[in-house]
Amino acid sequence: MTLTPLVSAPTGRPGITVAGLVLGLAAAGLLIALAVPVHENARNAAAFKSTLSDIRLWDDAVKAYIAAQGAAPANPKGPIVFKKPIVAELAPFMSQFRTLDWWGYNYQVWTGPGNREYGISLTAAEDYLIVSTGKGGVRETWAYDPARPDAGLFAVEVPGDYEKDIVIWNGRLVRGPKGAR
Repeated sequence: MTLTPLVSAPTGRPGITVAGLVLGLAAAGLLIALAVPVHENARNAAAFKSTLSDIRLWDDAVKAYIAAQGAAPANPKGPIVFKKPIVAELAPFMSQFRTLDWWGYNYQVWTGPGNREYGISLTAAEDYLIVSTGKGGVRETWAYDPARPDAGLFAVEVPGDYEKDIVIWNGRLVRGPKGAR
């Protein structure tokens, strides 16, 4: 049995040269370096879109609950977790739901009078906010400006935009991507 050498022998037989191997590895590394950010951006775009869709499901459930009960379900503290009564109260109004956004952070809901979040005062029994804190899970310092109600809407153009919060107030998107329903 004869072994074929990895490096070309001076006899001119075909083989792989060290320079060819290094060049091939460099090309593969370059392709991977270019593909990783594209993949990460696509993954974040999908998570952002899915999170917005989930928030709309929560929004529809809260609206249906208000129509049936005359007030939003009690949830004065924010994060949605399975043990909270709001989940059981809204379950009949949802065919499916997630308590975590697509980055793994709890959705947050504030309802009823006395709550003030994002510069928005909830004053009526039907008032509510539904929030995702975005990719990083850190709440923004953004505040709603009633003089410029659309100022919280943004175009998703750079990876940092996935870090921004998504906020629905009484059925209206006040912080999130422009053009979203």
